[in-house]
Amino acid sequence: MELNTVQNPEVRQPRLRTSIVGFLDLLGFSQAVLSATPERSQVLLDKICHAINDSRSYVREVLANDLPSSLDDWSVKFFSDNLVLGYACDTPVVDGATAALFVIRCVQRYQLRMVINGLFLRGGLTIGPLCLTDEIIFGRALVESYHLEEKTAVVPRVVLSESLSQMVVTAFQTGTQSTASKAGGTLCRDINGWWFVNYLQAAIEDQQVNWLLVQQHKQSVLESLSSTHRHDVLPKFGWACRYHNMFCRWHQDDPGCSVEYHIDRDDEQSLIRRLGAP
Repeated sequence: MELNTVQNPEVRQPRLRTSIVGFLDLLGFSQAVLSATPERSQVLLDKICHAINDSRSYVREVLANDLPSSLDDWSVKFFSDNLVLGYACDTPVVDGATAALFVIRCVQRYQLRMVINGLFLRGGLTIGPLCLTDEIIFGRALVESYHLEEKTAVVPRVVLSESLSQMVVTAFQTGTQSTASKAGGTLCRDINGWWFVNYLQAAIEDQQVNWLLVQQHKQSVLESLSSTHRHDVLPKFGWACRYHNMFCRWHQDDPGCSVEYHIDRDDEQSLIRRLGAP
């Protein structure tokens, strides 16, 4: 999967296109950089570069043959601790719901792999006008996804705008059996009403849970909890614990499930609900 600009390849002048847009940010990055010694800064840089490369390769391998339209409609840009992605959905080849489901699947896999590498993400996804080239990132959808990440996500989750979540929910409720199957389980709805990407679903491979990935996710959450002492950050990883345990509960009857994958916590209850689940 190569990275290309979201613009008409036949027109040199960059232009806005209706796109599925995401803005993802590393949780706690600024604090980690500011508090690191010069020696530790290089270790941190190496860790981030390895995690990004590993996560990108993982997404490529899993979804390389699943891109529903031309690569000219797909673009990703990294800068500092941020990732911006755009997928144009204004052609007859691909509609908004198809593009949204593809982007969500990419985010699922990227987010899970980053967490396994010890780096938690939060972000926002929306639909709207975007121009994303090597020289410029511009558009209302970029601003909206950034605001979702900064003001709404809060904990390590990637939330969807109301317009985008409604599109996916409608596709699940009224789409074909194939579309409903792809949409089911992709999103979860939190207690505050926001839909977010159910990234642990990426641990389901060939219709079976890869419990090794779940175990690695558990380990990353516990390591982050044990190394975090800021009172404003601890609740964010507490949320990750509850989300992890909800996923284990949803799949408690699946082959290979064991209590060892569960994270022992007192605040066990959660009102997180999956799209398509009773």
